[in-house]
Amino acid sequence: MRRFLTMRRFLWILPSAWLATLLFAAAWVEAHPHGAEPIIIGIAPQQEPAKVYAMWQPFLRYLEREVGHAFAFETAPSIEEFQKRVLEGRFDIWWGNPLTYIQASKRLGYVAIARDTTRIAGLLVTRKDDGVKAAQELLGKKIAYSAPDAIGGTLLVQDYLARAGVAPDQVETMYTRTHDSAFRAVLDGQAMAAGVVPRSFNALDPAQREKLTILARTEEVAPQPFAVHPRLYRSVVTKIQRALLKLNWAPEGRDILAGIQYKEIVVSNDFDYDIHREVAQRLKIPF
Repeated sequence: MRRFLTMRRFLWILPSAWLATLLFAAAWVEAHPHGAEPIIIGIAPQQEPAKVYAMWQPFLRYLEREVGHAFAFETAPSIEEFQKRVLEGRFDIWWGNPLTYIQASKRLGYVAIARDTTRIAGLLVTRKDDGVKAAQELLGKKIAYSAPDAIGGTLLVQDYLARAGVAPDQVETMYTRTHDSAFRAVLDGQAMAAGVVPRSFNALDPAQREKLTILARTEEVAPQPFAVHPRLYRSVVTKIQRALLKLNWAPEGRDILAGIQYKEIVVSNDFDYDIHREVAQRLKIPF
C-alpha cells in the first residue's frame, strides 16, 4: 500500500508526456514477465529452417497484432536441437512434437493451449522406381528418420514396422535431422525408405513428391500442440489462445492457417496427450 501511494505522488508531479511514456511501458511489463522483451515463440523445424521461417511469418505478424506484444520467432537447425531448447525452457510458447510436450510438461510445467483438429500420423515412403510393395521388403535395408523421438515420422512408423514383422534391430537406421533431409536420402538412394509426416510430405516440391510413393500410413494420434511456459502471465496466455481461435473466422485467418498447413484450431489441454504417454511407456521412452 505504501509503495502504491508513493507511486501516485511520483506520477502526480510528472509532466504529461513522461506520464504517457511510463504508462505505456507499464502496460508492456504487465503483458510479459520480461518487460518489453519479445515473447519467444519456437516452431519445430519439420522442413528446412529457412522454409519454416517463411511459412510462419504471416502467422507471427497476426499474433503480434492480436496480442499487442512483440514476438521473436525461433526454430533450430535440427529437430534434436529444437527439442533440447524446449527442455531447457528457451521458449515462452512453442509448437512441435507431442512427445517433447509430455516431457516438457512434466519437467518444466508447459501447458497445451491449442492444436489443429487434424490428427497426425506417420508415413513410410519409398522411391517409386525401387518398386517396394511391402514392409517386409525393407528387412536389412536402411531407413531414414528425422530424429529418434519424433512421434509421427519415427515412433509411429517404427511401431507399424514392428507389427509388420520388421523390428528396429532388423534394419539400418539413419537420422537426418529434418524431414526434408529424410526425403532427400531416399531420393538420392542413400536410404530405401523414410519415416515422415503428412505435413512435410505435402510441403514437398511437387516434382520431388511425384518420385515418391507412400508405402504405409500409421494410426492417428493427437497433433502437435501450442504449449506455453508457466512464466507467461495468465492474461497474455488468454490473449494468445483467443487469437489462435480467432483465426478460424478472421478475414485473413484461412490464408494464415493454410500457410502453416492447419485445418482448424481448437482448444487443447494436457489430457489430449495421455495417449502419447501410453505410447512412450510401451516403447520404454522416459518422460
